[in-house]
Amino acid sequence: ASVRIDIVAQDPAGAFSSGPSADTDENSPLLASTGKLRTYSASDVSIDSASVRTIPVLPGMKIRSHGINADGTMYDCTSSDALRGSKKGRGNFWIDIDADERDSEELRTWLDGLKLPIFFLSVIAERSETWATQVVAMKKSSLTVVRFLPQKESTDEMTHLAALSLPNLLMTFTSAPRSEAGNLYTAVHDYMHGEERLPAPTASGALLSLLRFHIDRTSRAMRRLRTHILKVDEIMDRNVGNVSIDVIIDAKDQLLRLLSVAEEQNECLDALARAESDTEGLCFTNLRGSLGVLIATTSATERMALRLEKQIADLRQRYEGHQQEKINRRLAVLTVLSAVFLPL
Repeated sequence: ASVRIDIVAQDPAGAFSSGPSADTDENSPLLASTGKLRTYSASDVSIDSASVRTIPVLPGMKIRSHGINADGTMYDCTSSDALRGSKKGRGNFWIDIDADERDSEELRTWLDGLKLPIFFLSVIAERSETWATQVVAMKKSSLTVVRFLPQKESTDEMTHLAALSLPNLLMTFTSAPRSEAGNLYTAVHDYMHGEERLPAPTASGALLSLLRFHIDRTSRAMRRLRTHILKVDEIMDRNVGNVSIDVIIDAKDQLLRLLSVAEEQNECLDALARAESDTEGLCFTNLRGSLGVLIATTSATERMALRLEKQIADLRQRYEGHQQEKINRRLAVLTVLSAVFLPL
């Protein structure tokens, strides 16, 4: 299973609101409270303070840490500062742990050291192809799994984002190996570091911002496909023979991929809105407008896909009509030749 883990912790006071940013420590070990860890040997664990220990990092794993300012902007920091600050309620943070591709049991053993809820662990430790879009609301937390477009939009690879939402903590896991994610993390990093990118400096605000990044990617991909289909339609208006059936089939396949992603994203947002009243892990009190915009965007993307589906069906019908016309002309010529030469 290939998993990237993002941890965002938030504090309403937003105590870490400014200060110089630190270099991203991609290979630093993850820190957590001693009460949350298993027992390790002395060679595996080092005491950083009276209440903080170090979890060994698996080979090839990367850790990237970010802090969230009170104004909704983000800055790079160390994982030590992020975990210590979130533990003491001194700021808002996002820690990205990129586990890449590795054995499921190895990943499960490592995740067990974080003492995650058993239900959440049972989902993210499985192979990514078994994931499905869902929202599960529990009393103190909620689990959100949503599908998003991979870096290579034309691939059939299915990638999901799983998020565990707590009152002051958001943990997100991405089922995208580096071979599929490509430069997607860089794009997410740049997006999240934009000015006033987060609708609110809270865990729920960070969740909506991440969802918005992926929802906007789906919407842009759908608009690009619409432009492509309009160009094909224009070419066929001039000469149907200049378009091959492969172009139409490829457009249909891409549309079905985008439509399935848009439908699942729309369903996920609707379920999130309903689940808020059933869990303390979600709080959209000051985020109704942002959530409404996301729902409107996914709904518009889904409606556009349905219109394009009809347009592609029309293009295929025109192509097949042109091909039938060509066959009829050839049969007419053969009929004439047969009438002339067969008596001879």
